[in-house]
Amino acid sequence: MNPQTTHPASRRHRTKPWHIIAAIVILSIATAGMWQLLPDFETELRYSTSPRLPPADALPLVSLPEFRLAHPRLPAPSQDDIEYITRKNPGFLLHQKNRAGRGAGDLEAVIMMERIEPGSQNLILLHQRLMALKYTQRGDEQAKPIAMAYDWLYHQWSTTQRLELGDKLAQGCEYLINIIREERLTPYNVQLYNSPLQALVASTLALYGDNPRGDMAMRFTHDLWKNRVLPVWRQVMGKNGGWHEGGEHVAIGIGQAIYQVPAMWRNATGEDLFATEPGIRGFLNFAIYRTRPDGTHFRWGDAGFFDKQIPDLRPLAMEYQHAAAYSMQPPPALPEPTSWPWGPLSTTTLYDPTALARLPLSYFFDGIGQWVIRSNWTPAATYLTFKAGDNFWSHSHLDQGAFTLYKGGELAIDSGLYGPQYGADHHMNYTYQTIAHNTITVTDPLDILPAPGQQGKETGRPIANDGGQRRIGSGWNTEPAPLDFKDWQDKLDTYHTGRIQKIFEQDDITVAIADITPAYTNTSSGKGTFSHRTRRVERFWRIFAYDRVDDVVIIFDQVRATQASFRKRWLLHTLEKPRVTKNGFVAPLSPGTGTAQSGGQLTTHVLLPKDPIIQIIGGKGFEFFVDDKNYDAAGQVTDMLRTQRKNAEPGSWRVEVIPSAEAKEDLFLNVLLPSHNPQRPMHKISLLEAGNHPTCEIQGPTRTTQWRFNRGGNDVEIKIQANDNNGAAHRTYHIFAER
Repeated sequence: MNPQTTHPASRRHRTKPWHIIAAIVILSIATAGMWQLLPDFETELRYSTSPRLPPADALPLVSLPEFRLAHPRLPAPSQDDIEYITRKNPGFLLHQKNRAGRGAGDLEAVIMMERIEPGSQNLILLHQRLMALKYTQRGDEQAKPIAMAYDWLYHQWSTTQRLELGDKLAQGCEYLINIIREERLTPYNVQLYNSPLQALVASTLALYGDNPRGDMAMRFTHDLWKNRVLPVWRQVMGKNGGWHEGGEHVAIGIGQAIYQVPAMWRNATGEDLFATEPGIRGFLNFAIYRTRPDGTHFRWGDAGFFDKQIPDLRPLAMEYQHAAAYSMQPPPALPEPTSWPWGPLSTTTLYDPTALARLPLSYFFDGIGQWVIRSNWTPAATYLTFKAGDNFWSHSHLDQGAFTLYKGGELAIDSGLYGPQYGADHHMNYTYQTIAHNTITVTDPLDILPAPGQQGKETGRPIANDGGQRRIGSGWNTEPAPLDFKDWQDKLDTYHTGRIQKIFEQDDITVAIADITPAYTNTSSGKGTFSHRTRRVERFWRIFAYDRVDDVVIIFDQVRATQASFRKRWLLHTLEKPRVTKNGFVAPLSPGTGTAQSGGQLTTHVLLPKDPIIQIIGGKGFEFFVDDKNYDAAGQVTDMLRTQRKNAEPGSWRVEVIPSAEAKEDLFLNVLLPSHNPQRPMHKISLLEAGNHPTCEIQGPTRTTQWRFNRGGNDVEIKIQANDNNGAAHRTYHIFAER
């Protein structure tokens, strides 16, 4: 094997005359320090011709035989809650009373204290303030306190006040319905959950049966919740939980709705979706497994912050008595409500920091196709993620088949920064695209169609030809968001981008066999569209495996292109500069780099292709280099890391493993050995056989394994032999996935 190192500056095949359009859509920073999505490109796609959800009067009457006609219908403090919190945490009530200011202070504090201590607040003033509210923006900030006041204080209002508040609430329902319909807020996107959905459900439940306009609102709300939102939750969360949006989007979106909406619905209708929807319970596991050994969240998709806690994780964990999820953060020492409008009072009895260690070391989120693996539950653990699933439009990158690897810090990173603004050149040309992820690109030099122009603009936007996956989802200005699961399913050929066909776990070996082909190629590829790109890839299967005993990652890829001249690149991104070795490459990580703890090292043995070209790309001026240009946003990425995104890890280096000879089909076989500083792996890695049955042998500290793959097949045979010379029998497993 004779690896070669080539700097990208010496490989300029052509010069682009494009002047890339920058900063298309602005992302605002919320008062809590989290990014709130404003236009998100979906604004550009809400064309008048795009379908909307049906209006309320086009929907059938709703039958809710167990509906709670008495008020309050929304979750509210019970007498037991009031007595308990008065006895155990009087300071909480005193704080709320001070915030309420006898009716002149915070609206929700006023409503809460009037419910807990009737007569303590000026109801005339509260009524005046509520009636003076004007529904603006998405309407949720006004509708939620009005719904809460109408419902919780129903019997404390005069008849006239109650009727006026009912009409005000009906106006809010209609306003929210109009926003959801006209802005095409989709169950696949954070904007519905932040928080028009919660506001509409609360308002409708409070008003239903009291006012004819409330009955009409229930037609829409029932259809939205039961026929649109829940099917999407079942799809995305699957049986095991999970969500496709990353980082803070979980916290400010689905992380609020996941408990609040089912809780309100159960309280008013008697239907317990917590008991019948396994994906909701699985969401607790998603919160746990997306958390790396350093306590921050894995880097996937559009995300600017990786330490924002899920607001309703605690009440959801209490619902299921899930000690591990409840114990991710120490609970308050004294009881307090855990959700809006009122959640169960927090407790210390469910808190058990040892519960995590009793969970499985790997977990497969079947809805999104994401697999998370750990070596143990300590901060020193090896932590792996692998993704191969469908695209759900919102805030997901073109990264099917990609993996990350953490040990003492992030050794194989998810590269790029979400910014400097949504839709900026760095975001769309680099971070969003496949080039920024640990997977494979296949480059057709003629794949250069520009992105469609925005509404009202004739010219398109040039996008870097990264050789990556089809450009679908939010941000590409190619199609509006799917309104619901049916709309998504009608476009299955577009949104189907991969699948983990087989998962095997035994003997501390875990294996995933995945078909990544549809991420690159569908029936529209090669037909002259920007989104579906030229037809470059006929087959891409990846086998991703981990031996927990000897801490080894094995990755075997089969990639067949439509033309031999289309250059294939196997990618791995790092925070620090890797170096080429005689067997592959080594990527170091110093202590304190990014969010690293002890620091570490990733030693990679490149077994296939034979005699590869190994390129190290990065460093100043080449940090985010793609298609002959460095998309560093004129230095803004570096500036943001210093001032705003201190726990982001965009990286500045990548390794490209390239076959030295052109061929339609290539095999890649790489063995990755993570280690802590200053430890170095002692494994001996050998390629025993290539041809149609590439086989590698790994002699580790504890055992020897042989991995026999099959060219053209989707299987692997694994032989295991202990190294203790005690005559232990060989164990052999043959793992096969249907095509």
